[in-house]
Amino acid sequence: MTFLRRNTMKVVAIVPAAGSGVRMQQNCKKPYIVLEGQTILAHTLMALNRSALISAIIIAVSPGDEDLCREQVLTGLKLRAGVTIGRGGERRQDSVCNALAALPRDCDVVLIHDAARPFVTPEIIDQTAAAAMTYGAATAAVGLKDTIMRMPPGELACPEPLMREELHAIQTPQAFRPDIIANAHAHARRAAMQATDDASLVRCMGLPVALVAGSYENIKITTAADLVHAAALLKVRGWSGT
Repeated sequence: MTFLRRNTMKVVAIVPAAGSGVRMQQNCKKPYIVLEGQTILAHTLMALNRSALISAIIIAVSPGDEDLCREQVLTGLKLRAGVTIGRGGERRQDSVCNALAALPRDCDVVLIHDAARPFVTPEIIDQTAAAAMTYGAATAAVGLKDTIMRMPPGELACPEPLMREELHAIQTPQAFRPDIIANAHAHARRAAMQATDDASLVRCMGLPVALVAGSYENIKITTAADLVHAAALLKVRGWSGT
């Protein structure tokens, strides 16, 4: 589904970047791994900056990593959008919650995007933001290619496959009207609820989340194998480090 964007809406991006990335098995935290001359986080910030809708970016980093972010990520990076470095939390959910408290009052849409997802396009960003203005909440998603089966631990019998047509792989960006996502995080704190993404918190309140067409190239860099894939994508796209 295509959504008409409003050129007048003010979109602020939140990038939770306080994760350790233990699955990468690298000597440094995942956002600061260098890929084709720039850190992963720098590539992600440049991707967000390509959308004319985004006026500001809030990066939530691990406490004590503020100078590291300035020196290894922001130094020499030419971004149109203003960047603020905020304090991340123990969990991704905590980092987002902290960043929400720093939103400007005139923000129309808050767009939350993974620090390790550097291949998002302006089209996906703009469509997700526009859908959030219409429905209150939206997320990028793609259909599944593989057959999916649910196998409880210890079971040996082959279960019935799930209906692939009804399943989607959820990506970021995820976009929300500020009051909706703030209420969702407040509800999660009261209920001691944890979720791996922000759209799930909104759904737990019984509110709809619109699905916007993502991209199979909009990968999240999670493992060492993903680094190889990401390097190849950067070369194919010809994205520079500025």
